Amino acid sequence: MNKYKNKDGIELNYSGNDIQSELTKEVVEEAIKILGMYDRSCKISMGMAMMNTKKFLKSNFDIGDSR
Repeated sequence: MNKYKNKDGIELNYSGNDIQSELTKEVVEEAIKILGMYDRSCKISMGMAMMNTKKFLKSNFDIGDSR
C-alpha cells in the first residue's frame, strides 16, 4: 500500500524520535490494536471494533463527527 499524500502531494514523515512523533506513533499503534480485537467469527464484534477504533482516533486527533 502506498503512503497517503494530500492534494498538494505532501505526505507524513514520522521517522524522528521526538516526543510528538513518538506519541503519534503510539496512538496509531493503539488504534491498530483496538481494530484487531474482535471475534473473527462475529460480524457484530467486528463492527464494534471498527466503531471503537473510529471513536478512539476521532477523540485523539480532535476530528469532528462530520467525517
